[in-house]
Amino acid sequence: MLGKALIVFLILSFVSLLADVTYEGARSISGPYLEILGATLIVAGGISFGELVSYVARFAGGLIAFKLASSTAYWVLLILGYLINLAAVPLLALAGSWELAFTLYIVERVGKGFRVPIRDTILAEVSTGVGSGKVFAFHELLDQVGGVAGPLVVAYAIASTGSYRPALLILALPAILAIALLITASTVYPHIRSARRPSVEVSRGLQREFYLFTLAIALAMAGFIHWGQASYILSTLGGVNIALLYALAMLIDGLVAIPLGLALDRWGLKVTAILPLLALTSTLTIFETGNPLAFTIAWGATMGAIEVLPKAAVATMVREEFRSIAYSTLFISMGAGWTLGNLVMAYLSTAEWALLATITTPVAISTIILLKLRGNHL
Repeated sequence: MLGKALIVFLILSFVSLLADVTYEGARSISGPYLEILGATLIVAGGISFGELVSYVARFAGGLIAFKLASSTAYWVLLILGYLINLAAVPLLALAGSWELAFTLYIVERVGKGFRVPIRDTILAEVSTGVGSGKVFAFHELLDQVGGVAGPLVVAYAIASTGSYRPALLILALPAILAIALLITASTVYPHIRSARRPSVEVSRGLQREFYLFTLAIALAMAGFIHWGQASYILSTLGGVNIALLYALAMLIDGLVAIPLGLALDRWGLKVTAILPLLALTSTLTIFETGNPLAFTIAWGATMGAIEVLPKAAVATMVREEFRSIAYSTLFISMGAGWTLGNLVMAYLSTAEWALLATITTPVAISTIILLKLRGNHL
């Protein structure tokens, strides 16, 4: 990675850091802030619906970019996604009702989802010659620095002012800096190779191996408990600081990203087989032991794997001009798997869910190993 590619990679990484400070800071107080505005517990819990909306938006963002197939469109769509994502946060301070605040929290997720596949396509492109694992791992590390810093900034602001609104307004500063850096990146790296129109049909550009890999990751996500559901379980234990546990999970996420990325570059696709195992371990930990610390460590490690391994794998598996649509397909599959899996968890007993997981997890791992044996270039 040399010259402009290295510069745009570093810029996009710091954009993610600043963006995480902004929206993770706001998300860390979503429950109590909605309560102050008069929302019920059901409404506060409904924010988790934003994650599903975010994955749908990821599919839409990547698909639109793929159809437009131009560097200008990629940058415009990316900046638009960040604007929607980040502008919603300081606007929360002006919300006079829980209905408006709830809507802004969902809009923030839409903006984030919309820009993710485009950003990841650019990151995959600039990883050429370095290794996609290293690139996505370092990017995730800086991302989680922001994820930890955001809630801490908000906590300090609330302690200093005694109010939530000034804390949300302060988050406008990193948001503005992120947008300024993003515009700079578009001027440094105006021509995106991946934005060119493909010479063959999608059916030929995305091979069967890619769809099998996507299915395997979706199955892994189905066995991974969402923080919203997990935090509900943890809150029933008593004496547990959910916010601090979440910050710890984000820290673990960032710390495991680097070794996982290096491992993928060294040993290839088979490393992604650790993802279903981590997902199953974290979920069983909270169901079987109820140990908050052990669960948080396992959950954070799983998030690190989710944020690095599938993205880095696709960057190597798929040709440049098909990456935006490939990421869209991957993300919508992951979102569907995560949502459906958590719905099943909510309705099945622990024993019933564990039995189902003993089927889906080996299937996911076996699919990944099969792809390796079939000669995948990873």
